[in-house]
This record gives sequence, structure tokens and C-alpha cells, in this order.
Amino acid sequence: LDRNREPVREKLATLAGVSSDEIALNRNASEALDTIIFGIDLEAGDEVVLSKQDYPNMVHAWNARSRRHGVRLKWVDLNLPSTDIEALANQYISKFTRRTKVVHLTHMLNWTGQIMPVARVAEVARKRGIKVIVDAAHSFAHLNIKLPDLGADYIGVSLHKWLCASIGTGMLYVRKEL
Repeated sequence: LDRNREPVREKLATLAGVSSDEIALNRNASEALDTIIFGIDLEAGDEVVLSKQDYPNMVHAWNARSRRHGVRLKWVDLNLPSTDIEALANQYISKFTRRTKVVHLTHMLNWTGQIMPVARVAEVARKRGIKVIVDAAHSFAHLNIKLPDLGADYIGVSLHKWLCASIGTGMLYVRKEL
């Protein structure tokens, strides 16, 4: 395991279009995202925008963060299915205020397969100084994307879904500047 870890990390980084020092191997996307959700610097009253259609483990993690630290959750109730990319993006963007510190997006919703306009939302969020967290558990290696194309600061990936890696393998991406 130890001998093969770094060559595997290098290959995954190449597949993801990132540097190997921007990724960490872990057990799954939930663990990767929980690391960020519970580790990102937020204070009572800071706002997080997320969707009612996000993966249940992520919803539970954000609810715990809200209860523990007074973080305010602003919920988007997506009108799905939709082919109107701008309308989907605006459902998130319209929730942004000066108190918004994080937007949590699911790239491909596990419930429906809906692909969300993550890059569009991320573009607006980053201009406003809002950190972007993306759940790419169901899209990495399923869709032809490179992680930087999503415009996110942090991304959680499950490797066992579309790469047929062993159960219990995932990846966390953290943008190099962070």
C-alpha cells in the first residue's frame, strides 16, 4: 500500500487535471467533504448556501455544523429537472448575501442525475469571496471533466463509483492557493 500510494496519487492527479500536492486519498467523498465542512473557518452568523437535494450525509454534516457553531444555512429547493442552466445557477446566486461565506454544490445529483452548473455558480461566488465546495462523488470519471474546470476551492470524489476502485477509496482536492 505505501509503496504504491504515490504513483497512484500521481496518476489520479493527471486524470483530474491537478497537481498531486492538491489531492489527498481518503475513504470516500463524504469523508473528503466532511473534512472541509468541519474544518473550514466559519463563525456564528456566517451563511452557507446549499441544496435540499444534496447527498444526505452532506446535509447532516452541515446541520451539525449549524447546531454546533451557529452557522446559518440557506437552502435552495431546486426546481428539477431543468435544462435552463442560468435558472439553476440563479437559484444559488440569488441566496448570496454579504454574510455568505460558503456555497456547497453537488455536481451531479445522486437522486436524479441532474448535472448542476457548478462552474457558473463558482464563477460568481469566487468574485464575491465565497468559498466553493463541490461534491463530485457521482461525476468524477463519469463525466469528461478536469477538476479545475469546476472552479471550486474544495472537491470531494468517490473513486469506487466510476473508476471501479476498491470500496473505501476517495479523494479530496484542495485548490493549491488554499
